[in-house]
Amino acid sequence: MKKLLSTFFLLSSLFYFSQGIAFENSDFKSILAKAKKENKLIFLDAYTSWCGPCKLMAKNIFTQKSVGDLYNGHFVNAKIDMEKGEGIELAKKFKVNAYPTYLFINGDGEVVHRTLGYVEEKDFLQFAKDAEDPTRRIGALKKQFEEGEKNPEFLKNLANLTVYTEPDFTARVLDRYFTDKISLDKDDVNLLLQAINSSER
Repeated sequence: MKKLLSTFFLLSSLFYFSQGIAFENSDFKSILAKAKKENKLIFLDAYTSWCGPCKLMAKNIFTQKSVGDLYNGHFVNAKIDMEKGEGIELAKKFKVNAYPTYLFINGDGEVVHRTLGYVEEKDFLQFAKDAEDPTRRIGALKKQFEEGEKNPEFLKNLANLTVYTEPDFTARVLDRYFTDKISLDKDDVNLLLQAINSSER
């Protein structure tokens, strides 16, 4: 009976954990090789042990079945503490300055898309879809900006995506965004504070 119960609980726990994202348990070099071999992007959760939103994402979002289905099927998933071991150099290489940061990296080690912060399930699923669509990745969005895109929501999104990695570029985006602004809302103020903070780093 004890063996039967032990087996039941083991299977139950495996089923529970299989609902969410399955993260690789190996070094980044091996993860990179696997992504290249399988022709997939890497999804990298760049986190720290003290980061509250990181813990909430791990508890509330990464464990969702819909999230696991999409991320496990389309990406090689990695979770690395940016303040320990190889994470320290990866943080420098990929310009990770805020947590959690989510990186989508190709098999050549190039970041093709990135975003950050605590987000709900729907938005987190959209991040994955954007990362797989070359027309919605950061490079494509920056090109749209250079071609003159003025949509306020587009500009705000682009500023949020680049504020911690490309402060000079973000300043140009915000300059365009605020040109026709008559009043500021809470999001605008937060974005300005983030831009000021990142430019002082």
